[in-house]
Amino acid sequence: MKALTLNLLGELEVIRDGQVLPLPPSKKTRALLAYLALQRRALSREHLCALLWELPDDPRGSLRWSLSKLRRLVDTPGRTRLKADRLGVELDTTAMEIDVVNLHALHARGLERVDSAELEAAAARYRGPFLEGLELDNFHDFHGWCLAEREAAMRAQAALLAALVERLSETPERALPQAHAWVRLAPFDEAARAHLVRLLLALHRPREAEQQLQLGMRLIREAGLPSSGELLRAWRAPRHAATPPAEASPHAPPEAASAPQGDTLEVLRWAALLAPDLDPATLGRVAGLETNRLGAALEVAEQRRWLTTTEEGLRFTRPELAEELYAAISPARRQAMHRRLAEWLAEAPLYDLDQATQLVHHAQASGDAELATRAMITAGRLCLRLFANQQAQHFAQRGLALAGEIAGTRGDCLALELHDILYCAAPLADWEARAGEVVALAERALEHGALAHARLGYQLASHIRWAHGQWSGAHQEALQAERVTRCADDREQVIAMAETARCLAMLERDLEQAAAMLAQARDLAARRHLHHPALPLAEGLLCLHADRFDAAEAHFNDARTLCKASGDRLGEFQAQESLLLIDLERDDHARARQRCGELCDLGERLRDGSEAPFAAAAEALCRYALEDDAGPFGVALVPLRHADARHRLAVLLLQAARLDLARGRLETAAARAAEALEHARVLERPTEQLLALSLLAEAAHRAGDREAGQRHAQAAEALIQGPVAGWARRRYRALRGAPAAEGEA
Repeated sequence: MKALTLNLLGELEVIRDGQVLPLPPSKKTRALLAYLALQRRALSREHLCALLWELPDDPRGSLRWSLSKLRRLVDTPGRTRLKADRLGVELDTTAMEIDVVNLHALHARGLERVDSAELEAAAARYRGPFLEGLELDNFHDFHGWCLAEREAAMRAQAALLAALVERLSETPERALPQAHAWVRLAPFDEAARAHLVRLLLALHRPREAEQQLQLGMRLIREAGLPSSGELLRAWRAPRHAATPPAEASPHAPPEAASAPQGDTLEVLRWAALLAPDLDPATLGRVAGLETNRLGAALEVAEQRRWLTTTEEGLRFTRPELAEELYAAISPARRQAMHRRLAEWLAEAPLYDLDQATQLVHHAQASGDAELATRAMITAGRLCLRLFANQQAQHFAQRGLALAGEIAGTRGDCLALELHDILYCAAPLADWEARAGEVVALAERALEHGALAHARLGYQLASHIRWAHGQWSGAHQEALQAERVTRCADDREQVIAMAETARCLAMLERDLEQAAAMLAQARDLAARRHLHHPALPLAEGLLCLHADRFDAAEAHFNDARTLCKASGDRLGEFQAQESLLLIDLERDDHARARQRCGELCDLGERLRDGSEAPFAAAAEALCRYALEDDAGPFGVALVPLRHADARHRLAVLLLQAARLDLARGRLETAAARAAEALEHARVLERPTEQLLALSLLAEAAHRAGDREAGQRHAQAAEALIQGPVAGWARRRYRALRGAPAAEGEA
């Protein structure tokens, strides 16, 4: 292996002298490295800027920043690999080993001329799709290049595995892992699965072979692909060869057996749609047969050896019979049957991903785009509840493609629900464009009187803008979300008023209006016996702002329970986060550390946003408080900074600065407070500005810098009468040694 290795198959990986290097958190920086590595020529800065950045982002500055991060990865003492001047950028790869380049080089030499050991070594290096997780679909030129490279790499790897399986067929135990890899790579390739079935039969593993046969036929059918028959031939040939000519195969129906008819035929048709997992209760319900008729039909099917009962339940005796029955159903009837199954599955709550996948499959096979889109929404929400964020994102993206086919308001409303799932599943790559798209959908929903969805759209846009520090925009969208529901039903009014009050409390804007709005929502909810997590979340934030910690804690605990019960995982995290802040303000670091454990577990299972880095940094802060070990906290702040979560970063920096000050580390306290102040000013957060200025003033005072101390103190005094939290005002008075104002604890 060369001194520097770049692996592009799977997630990007850089290895130097056998050690895997930590990568820059920026996806664009990682994407730039891969692009430069495969271009193998100088590229103009204009081209690279247009490829990965947009004009409002200061593309040239972003490119310079990314290049500075990449130099640390690829340049070594005495060797400069990344060469850049005023006009262009080039990566020298002559002394680098790149897995995808090696893969294509093997094909150029001719696979038939490469020995098996080298082919096996090359196959083992494949870790997944090219640049997995770095698609950047909002940057069309890069996205197109990435997809083309991914397709080429998949074709090359599939050809490599096919050659290996063919070459090693005489040693099935050695060929089997390659066949499994081939099928994973190309699940719809009938030839690949046929080879796998042959190898499993050769190794006397008929049960696994049958499972692969059933799965392969099902995938081919669901994808609407023509079957070449190779999979069925692979299953039949060895069995026929092993059966003496004078004996009948135990899986074949008796020659005298007639074709299924009447109720039996109807049950078998439904079974073909449900195969391989057949449940008699489901069969009876969708086939419309009462118990006695269903039992008689199943009895005939078992007597004729069409169905059999195994340890795993009811199954087709011959998997190919299910395919034949399915193919014999007319297309119109088939769609109607899939619709019936989808509607039946949608009637009951979903509890696992298999149910969600079945619902989506039958809804799509029904040919009804709206039914299929609603199934994607249902499946996506279940995935969020189960922390299957990648699957939720996949369902939402598929649903958005279908929603585009649905004309008018119905398509717009479904698209808004899908955007909500996408936001909860993963951080948005181009959040400003996505917020604008959501607002446009909300406007169209409002125009046609779809008030609940209009509220959802404006509320979602507010959350997106708030998460990225665009607080003025978040403020306006939150108020609009409340306005549009004034003529809506009571439930929508309660949600809109509570969510808007919650947003205003987070923004520290119009707090009197927020309190009045929340009181109205609370009264209406009590009269109508309505419950929603936004009510206690908003109540908790307002109590926290008013320095009523005990009341705030009770509300946040209520919110956490409601969010957990409703599957709102982001809301659950935010409630726990607020409880953590209360623990930190009470200086109860032992309780805070315990809560951080819960937050870390939840954050790791949530989307790839700032939640997990915040939880890790908060846990390191508690370690600093309890053990006086500040090192892990500084390390933990790095990913939080890259997550661009200014508010969360400011909160933790201020807590750490308070600890620094108490332990006499004045320079560190001032540095952390200054960084927190910068973030708080960008976010227009008066509470954090006041805390930062008071810490800076005290640090300067203790260091003997009277001028700086007075300057910071005056700036803090200018904020003290504004809309700052009561607990922050109290802490400021205590820190400055001033008496509490009237009404302050």
